[in-house]
Amino acid sequence: MQESKQRIFWRSIQPLVGSVIGVGIFGLPFVFAQSGFFIALVYLLVLAFVNAVLLLAFGDIIINTSGHPRFTGVVNRYLGKAWSWVATVLMFGATWGAMIAYIIIGGTFLHVLLSPVIGGGLIVYQCVFFFVSSFLLIGGLGFITRLEVFFVLALLVMLFVILAGAVPYAEFSNLTNVDSANWFLPFGVILFAFGGLAAVPEMAHVLGRQKQLLRRGIIVGISIISFVYIAFSGIIVAVTGSNTSEEAIVGLGSVLGNWAIILGSVIGLFSVLTSFLILGVSVMDTMIFDFKRRYFASWFFTIAVPFILFIFGARSFIHVIGFTGGLLGGLLGVLAIYTYLKAKKHACVPKRCLLIPNWVLYLCVAVFSLGAILTLFGV
Repeated sequence: MQESKQRIFWRSIQPLVGSVIGVGIFGLPFVFAQSGFFIALVYLLVLAFVNAVLLLAFGDIIINTSGHPRFTGVVNRYLGKAWSWVATVLMFGATWGAMIAYIIIGGTFLHVLLSPVIGGGLIVYQCVFFFVSSFLLIGGLGFITRLEVFFVLALLVMLFVILAGAVPYAEFSNLTNVDSANWFLPFGVILFAFGGLAAVPEMAHVLGRQKQLLRRGIIVGISIISFVYIAFSGIIVAVTGSNTSEEAIVGLGSVLGNWAIILGSVIGLFSVLTSFLILGVSVMDTMIFDFKRRYFASWFFTIAVPFILFIFGARSFIHVIGFTGGLLGGLLGVLAIYTYLKAKKHACVPKRCLLIPNWVLYLCVAVFSLGAILTLFGV
């Protein structure tokens, strides 16, 4: 019985690790290199703690809310209809921001793989990635969610192989560089890389009657993610230093050789493609089931906004994920914690179930709010 419970526990962590470790990991080495490794490391540890609190708070609400609640439904229950609209707008904005990032980096990986053979500019490949992904999205592709775990495992294996090959080229002196002009740069990118609210209901679903394990699962999951991020960023920055590229792989390949570029680009491309489709399906489902829109209208609405923003200039991978994580991720964090504070006072919630101290919650709100304000004003 104990072994079965352990299997369920580790299986429940997969949705969190699978949904969080994605395109954001490729942007981490660049901001670590630009600001200074140890400066960014402090950001990562602080934001790992803040996001753990956020997910624990949301998890407490999920456990003590009947039905199959999603974030917008939880906000609607405890804050009312108006705030649920705010949550919907923020979720759509964050999703579209991530989809733009996928277009940018997916096209970059495609360009790296194919341009040496058939030529063509970067933006052409980014548009090709978008049109192919959008075409696949028409079919809904519910099966793609089952492939996500495979691609995350492939991504982790690829990272291990590349990093193992990179260790002999590492120089500790590359980790000691500091640039005070870029001290704030890591905030939005790291916050984007930790985004995982949508995974919490799935974790609770996997646990079933063992929902008391959810808190431990969140802590273990965030710890695993943090370790992967630190190892990946540390080794790449130690190898490439100030020459670290925005997507990490190309800069690393300039030192290790084409094998690292090809391997990283292939796995990265398919990981980004599955993530693009999963996010697209989530927006489409929201439009179809929550807003009662027709299928093709929902599909067009899902793909049109990120593509228009991309065409009109949103083409910097780091800026896109920094803005999406810093502003929209920060505001979502504030809203989620505000919802938790309201749920603490709700008559239908057992008071002994929501145990995170208010001072910890207010501290997290301060971090999210400061980051959102500084991101908004381009500090």
